[in-house]
Amino acid sequence: MKKSFKKVVAILLAVMMIVCSFPLTALAQEETRTNINLQFGDVSNSATAKHLTSGRGASSATFKKYTGLNSTKLEYSNGKITGYGVGDYFAVSVLVENVSQIAAAETAIKYSDSIVPAYVKTTSSGNLVGEYTESDDAHEDSPKLGAFLPQSGNALYNATNTLGETSYVDAETKTMHAQYSVQTGADYTSATTVNGVADNTFVLATFLFKIVSNDAITFSIDTTEENYYLATTANGGKVEEYKTYAPKSENAKADLDFMGKNEYNGSIANKYTIKFVDADGQEISSTQYEEGAQVTIPELPAMTHDDAQHYSYAWDVEPEATATKDATYTIIKTGEAHAWDEGTVTTKPTTTTPGVKTFKCTVAGCDATKTESIDPIVEEHVHTWSEWTYNNDATYTSSSVHTDGTATRHCTGKLPDGSDCTETETKTIAGTGLLRVNTASVTLGAAVVMNIGMDKSRASNFKSTYIKFEYAGTSVDVDELSSSTTASRYYYDFDKVSPDKFGEDVTITAYGVTEDGIVCRGHSVTTSIESYAYKTLRKAGTRDTLKTLLVELLYYGAQYQNYMNYKTDDLVTADLTSDEAARHTTDVPEYQKLTDSKYSLNPNGDSANKVTVKAASLLLEGKVLPQIRIEIPKTSSINDFIFTWTINGKVTSFTYEEHPDWFVKTNPSAATASVNDSYFIQCNVLKANQFSIPFYLTAYEGSVDEAHQVSNVLQYSVESYATGSTVKNNAKLKALVDQILRYGRADVNYVGGVQ
Repeated sequence: MKKSFKKVVAILLAVMMIVCSFPLTALAQEETRTNINLQFGDVSNSATAKHLTSGRGASSATFKKYTGLNSTKLEYSNGKITGYGVGDYFAVSVLVENVSQIAAAETAIKYSDSIVPAYVKTTSSGNLVGEYTESDDAHEDSPKLGAFLPQSGNALYNATNTLGETSYVDAETKTMHAQYSVQTGADYTSATTVNGVADNTFVLATFLFKIVSNDAITFSIDTTEENYYLATTANGGKVEEYKTYAPKSENAKADLDFMGKNEYNGSIANKYTIKFVDADGQEISSTQYEEGAQVTIPELPAMTHDDAQHYSYAWDVEPEATATKDATYTIIKTGEAHAWDEGTVTTKPTTTTPGVKTFKCTVAGCDATKTESIDPIVEEHVHTWSEWTYNNDATYTSSSVHTDGTATRHCTGKLPDGSDCTETETKTIAGTGLLRVNTASVTLGAAVVMNIGMDKSRASNFKSTYIKFEYAGTSVDVDELSSSTTASRYYYDFDKVSPDKFGEDVTITAYGVTEDGIVCRGHSVTTSIESYAYKTLRKAGTRDTLKTLLVELLYYGAQYQNYMNYKTDDLVTADLTSDEAARHTTDVPEYQKLTDSKYSLNPNGDSANKVTVKAASLLLEGKVLPQIRIEIPKTSSINDFIFTWTINGKVTSFTYEEHPDWFVKTNPSAATASVNDSYFIQCNVLKANQFSIPFYLTAYEGSVDEAHQVSNVLQYSVESYATGSTVKNNAKLKALVDQILRYGRADVNYVGGVQ
């Protein structure tokens, strides 16, 4: 075989050397030659098994049926067989195509370290595929192409139509050979029809291997050093008696050239001329290729351009990758107008010289540019802008129907002629269309608190948000978030509506502040404590205890109106029905006085007291707020002390630094003014349902424990305030305090006891 036969072919897993002897009887036309096809598969004759269940003694027609011995079903990639690993077996079959007669042949595979030879063993359990070892009878001493006897087990084709077994293994060179010849005494046998299968295809040999490592393997097709092309003349004949059909020659017609494939192309190679021509009609190349050879395709020119257009290049017909016919491919030049970008100032103009603006074509691959002159700078008025002012022009119909508002700024400078500049700029402020609170509710306690909620999504366009409450000529901004704020909603608490104003409309407006400081007024909603009370009172499903609490709340507001002499002709109880009003009680129980400034003496002795309780009273400025007046030495600071409120067993510790709003500085007693300072401490943690129970105030210095106690323990209650002469001697005040305590008792019933 010719030297070009030695080329690397990426097929699968071995080095194969094939020496074949055929009387090359063509099937179609004279130039059609015998084809050799190498196929790779598993060693099963079933869809699932990886072992051979039919022995090598079966007929060749039987083996043709088994895809495991003559298929290309194994897939190879990067030196691996898909789905196969160490310990699995696979097969390499040598198929002869386009052949009508066959006499003798030898095939050989040189195997690598990743695989070892295997063959079929006949055991008591049946035919099994096994790994070859030197102890197996593998015909190691059989000479190459010796006379083959029927008993040798090397029959290629004989009267029983059997395939031969492995002839021998040369362990030293890692080569496995198979040798075959006609055993019938004829010069050749017909390969056109084998056991009734007429396809001119003959399974010449099937080699079995076992995978023993994960190493990747490549292989090539090669010839042996000795090339024999033989046909037998008689059964059992000797080598020198064989008839040569294809002489050993560099240019022998029977030479096999796989041309980088696993299948030999048996047609005589035609030659084709492939030409490539540029866009100007000049020949780039003209080359002759053998049929099927890889065609070298010149690269197309990169995009070019002139001032008006850029030009791209393509073949008039897509060139074929391999030679199949004479062909000429011509480059086509296509022009398109430039697509210029917006341009970049590459030379800035001055007041005396023009500038330059450079434009680039935006089409990929085109590097065309053009320039334009920029007129010299004419001195112009430079705007002096005011701050942005929100125009309050957003609209809101619903969460899905709304428009954002705008902000405007004005130039405050003078024009070159001395007149005022009237230039303005306006921009839209995103998010203002939805800037609005979502919910408004009321919490009933010692202070009646409005709870206002706003979805965080409505505040997402702003650096910060706050709520403005406006009622009865009063305006209060609240930016502190409530403790009830959630992951999706901000809550703001407002406790400044005094009971006499329960009937006043409260306008609630959301405000947003943008990153650049523009304060945007959002949409407003209006409600009142009175409207909330009546709406909830008359809502289906409202509990009776809550209805009673709401009625007493309204009477609390009405008594506060009388006490403050505020709109007494329009009391908040005026719209109660007779059934609703019947929930109101007028009873006045006997109040228990619990006031005791020395309820528990300081265990550290009177000398350790730095904080002295002087008085206890009730502050009725919009909410029920007990306050205790204390005095401390001027040598101390209010910041030195820790105080605790103890209510219903719950202890709340606090300092002036933490809650300065709980402390009000006042005047000390005249007798101690020179040595003491005085403060009111307000009890902001008392609930309405706790009005009739005692609560306690204690002072400490350093830490909250008995060793650091610096005061006696005060006991006091809201109900205690009702027992004092201040209340008894003021009819309006007494009526108000009595109603406050009724409201507190209703809250006890509502929450199910003192909490």
